[in-house]
Amino acid sequence: MSGPLPVVQAVAAPAAGWWGERSASFTESADVVIIGSGPGGAFAALTLAEAGLDVLLVEEGFHHPNATFSPDVSDSVEHLFQEGGLRTAVGRPPMPVAGGKALGGSTVVNSAISFRTPEATLAEWNERSDGAFADTEHYYRTMDAVEAMVQVGPTPDRLLSGYDRVHKEAANGLGWSNHNFRRNTPRCAGCGRCNNGCPVHGKASVDVAVLPRAVRAGCRVITGASVRVVASGKVEGVVVGRDRTERGTFTINAKKAVVLSAGAIASPRILLDSAAVPEGGEVGAGLLVHPVFSVMAYFRDLVVAAPGSSQGHYVDEFAAERIILESNPTLPGALFPAIPWWGKEAWEYLARGSNWASTGVMVRDESPGRVVGNAGRPGAKIHYDIGEVDRQRAILGMTHAAQMWLEGAKATCVTLNVYGAPACSTLDEVRAVLEDVPFGRLIGYSSHPQASCSVGRACRHDGEVIGADGIYVIDASSLPLNVGRNPQISVMTVARVLSERLATRLGGTVQPLWQGGALWSVDQAGVPCGLNVAPVATP
Repeated sequence: MSGPLPVVQAVAAPAAGWWGERSASFTESADVVIIGSGPGGAFAALTLAEAGLDVLLVEEGFHHPNATFSPDVSDSVEHLFQEGGLRTAVGRPPMPVAGGKALGGSTVVNSAISFRTPEATLAEWNERSDGAFADTEHYYRTMDAVEAMVQVGPTPDRLLSGYDRVHKEAANGLGWSNHNFRRNTPRCAGCGRCNNGCPVHGKASVDVAVLPRAVRAGCRVITGASVRVVASGKVEGVVVGRDRTERGTFTINAKKAVVLSAGAIASPRILLDSAAVPEGGEVGAGLLVHPVFSVMAYFRDLVVAAPGSSQGHYVDEFAAERIILESNPTLPGALFPAIPWWGKEAWEYLARGSNWASTGVMVRDESPGRVVGNAGRPGAKIHYDIGEVDRQRAILGMTHAAQMWLEGAKATCVTLNVYGAPACSTLDEVRAVLEDVPFGRLIGYSSHPQASCSVGRACRHDGEVIGADGIYVIDASSLPLNVGRNPQISVMTVARVLSERLATRLGGTVQPLWQGGALWSVDQAGVPCGLNVAPVATP
């Protein structure tokens, strides 16, 4: 950390019920209609509203006060995740693609991991997008302001969970480069429930840190509004109750712009279902997902579980190979399908669930998938195959992870994210299992879909969809390529930059993002921070 922590801005809601749920059909109008309230939509709403535009934000999920978040994982997944946690990419192999469904989007249920955009990644984005973010100084100063808004700070050792600590000790045992995560959790209590929704307001998700300020600037928010059709100047959809029943329909007239911020899966799907652009073009193409392959370690004589952060530690020793190892909590639902035992023997291992640790091998993939239209039906249609280069990276990453556990932490054995694989107690056994393992036996997972409506290919430099005048995409879809790290801070920064350009185009006056005095950014190895700089001004 360089310098003192920034002064914390007030994040309380402007008034009780600052969002609005509707129980019947309605018609509204606004200068700008924003669809989605996650990291992209929240920063778009704040930027455009403070620029003096009349902004209406609609969200298909609902506001959930922190006291209502359940400790029950299955209940949280059902109510706070897209498609009840069952959204899946069809491909080789099939893979879950998680996403949030609530006011605040995925920031409500993520682990609050806050990486800055690596310089090499930003250079790739500029090459791919014809210089959409060529003003790198402005980009990183904007990122400084974003991080101040959502109160990013390092995870202190005292908040590392038992899983994090053994992960860190294993990496240190091998001399590998490793760090505690930077996270936007200024009031973290170490309960490990980030993915269920933080019950103690410890996480500065955008429903807490950004949207209330947007509302104070005049933005209106309607929840339970599921958008079905967008067109230049108009948004139509269905009013949905918390019991999931349809309560009516709605039409919103957008006088100046429609902004899709529904995420890298829903934004292209809505555009395609609306026939705003043709199927088979750049909209929906280029989807990248950061596939993750977990390697679990069993310690016969060591209890690993202990309270702490949901995810507090990572290994970047292999970042040049496009591989990051991230500490994961060990949940029964993840443990059961991973163990290669049955019957009484399986129960013996499950009964010692506190003796298991896990690392997620996150691959910066380069095998693009595609989101296609779904004819207005609920749910998404996602096509994604792991290409040969990424398969090799998955194998290499799982080998590194197994080495970390077996040699760095002296684990009794490890299990691999490979269907039918036995437990392995040596690295030679691991290599034998992984050698030429076919695509279909890999067990992957994703929660980072990106780049499906990329600036420079599907969209212009202010987010306007090419071939769909007056419709913009500002969210994870907009990234020219994936980040290679957990992307939420990059998504927020890109959203701010694109929204500044849109606000100027629409005749607004962009206001400084950070209003709390001097900026101080939390250091991250290899990524610049603009320390103690003046508030970010309009580019």
